[in-house]
Amino acid sequence: MGRFNKKTGEFTAKPSTMKSVERMYQPSTPMPIFRKGTAVKVFIGAGWGKGKVEYSDKVRCVVFLKIGSRRVICYDARNIMEDIQK
Repeated sequence: MGRFNKKTGEFTAKPSTMKSVERMYQPSTPMPIFRKGTAVKVFIGAGWGKGKVEYSDKVRCVVFLKIGSRRVICYDARNIMEDIQK
């Protein structure tokens, strides 16, 4: 998503697009280690789901999601981040 400059033909991406691209260029391992009960966001295909950490180590992180009341196991560091908005 972005805009083309008609005069130069240059493409300028939206800032939100650049932020998501930067996230995918990060290494997928090692996983960040979170304390039990930490509020996090997990990417679950359709978007980001909020939840709380149940278990975390350098290989995986188990999160209990509020929506759907289900557990998700995350193995990729790019798909989990600490929720700042608590």
